[in-house]
Amino acid sequence: MVVDDEKSVCWAFEQFLKDEGHESIIASNAKEAIEKLKSETPDLVIMDIRMPGNMDGLSALEEMKKIDPSIYVIMMTAFGTMQTAIKAMQAGAYDYILKPFDDLDQVKLIIDRALKAHKQTQELDYLRSEIMGKYQKDNIIGNNPKMQEIYKLIGILTTNDITVLIEGETGVGKELVAKAIHYNSDRKDKPFVTVNCAGLTETLLESELFGHEKGSFTSAITQKEGKFEIAQDGTILLDEIGDISHKMQTTLLRVLDERTFERVGGNKPIKMNARIIASTNKDLEQQVKEGNFRADLYYRLRVMRIHIPPLRERKDDIPLLVRHFIGMANENLDKDIKDVDPKVMEIFLTHNWQGNVRELENIIKSSAVICKGSFILPEHIPESIKRPVQQFSYKELDYAISNVFREKIALGSKNLYEEIINYVENSLVNMALNEADQNQVKASSILGISRTTLRKKMNLPDND
Repeated sequence: MVVDDEKSVCWAFEQFLKDEGHESIIASNAKEAIEKLKSETPDLVIMDIRMPGNMDGLSALEEMKKIDPSIYVIMMTAFGTMQTAIKAMQAGAYDYILKPFDDLDQVKLIIDRALKAHKQTQELDYLRSEIMGKYQKDNIIGNNPKMQEIYKLIGILTTNDITVLIEGETGVGKELVAKAIHYNSDRKDKPFVTVNCAGLTETLLESELFGHEKGSFTSAITQKEGKFEIAQDGTILLDEIGDISHKMQTTLLRVLDERTFERVGGNKPIKMNARIIASTNKDLEQQVKEGNFRADLYYRLRVMRIHIPPLRERKDDIPLLVRHFIGMANENLDKDIKDVDPKVMEIFLTHNWQGNVRELENIIKSSAVICKGSFILPEHIPESIKRPVQQFSYKELDYAISNVFREKIALGSKNLYEEIINYVENSLVNMALNEADQNQVKASSILGISRTTLRKKMNLPDND
């Protein structure tokens, strides 16, 4: 919508916008514009500040915001003073442009930016209604700016089929993001299939992904469809893709490039039409540098990358998440819990949340089971979460290393540097293994190294 009392300006804008592929609605004054806005829904309003009558452009902008708070408005003015700019932006204008329009490229740039911002807002509103409505059971909660950017990316990715790599620590909600992409895309009526790559051996993973023919190996008593076949025309999530072997990396790269595969023991090519989304809790870029992950596969997977921040980096979302999980607990456990005690919320806001959103969900669930009243109290939550996380002490580490340093000197060490490095490295490996209850996959993730590298530092053979 173009609003100006000068007919020549309206005509010029109408022609300019038509050449750019846009349709225009014309209004000659503020009141006419407001009346048209009640029946029309323009993506953008371009309006003069000074107009005849009892209502100028700034007053009209305020009225327009009452009708549609999300309306995008660009103001026009022949008086480019600081005060004019301040008033326009305070009233809720997206931007303003100066008359006369000497630089049409600049005008086009401002209009394009406003239309892009409007589209992103629409996508975000759509995602909120769809993900938080239709998929209420599996929704994504968060108002943190980092989460808002993820919502925008999801909106973009629902309209195309490019491959996506979702990165983030365990428990941040990688699968939820993958589901949000799938269930808001044109593939939403087709299967969504998840494969846990970390939980299967190389042989089992190959059979799980591609299926097998009868008799292809000892226990293959019948033909079996693989997950790629099951997900045909839908979406397949390759969860923890960073844990697959080099052989599987090569096989998967070929499938992605050729869009065909064969069942184990078969030789008939099967067309692969599923959308690929991969997720990982590892730094794949670092894995590539260390030679543990193929660079060509990495770049093939991360056509679009989404990084989900850990909960400790968006603690402002904790109250929202807590109330969401309380609602789920009330429904599943037939409870009537209103909220958590303020002391509990204080504990939640200071906790480090190594297990991220999943840890918070489980704590709310277990606390709700114990809770008999309307509020979750400190005595309802696990003792482990009440204890403050011990801060790392560099002084203690320095003291331990200095003791070893002096001991090695006293023994006449000739290779002091390597011995100290080995001491620190062994200590780190042992601490990570203890933290992970001796689970090598988890320990390698804690340290940010591959499982193969971890096993070498443990002096274990690679095929153990």
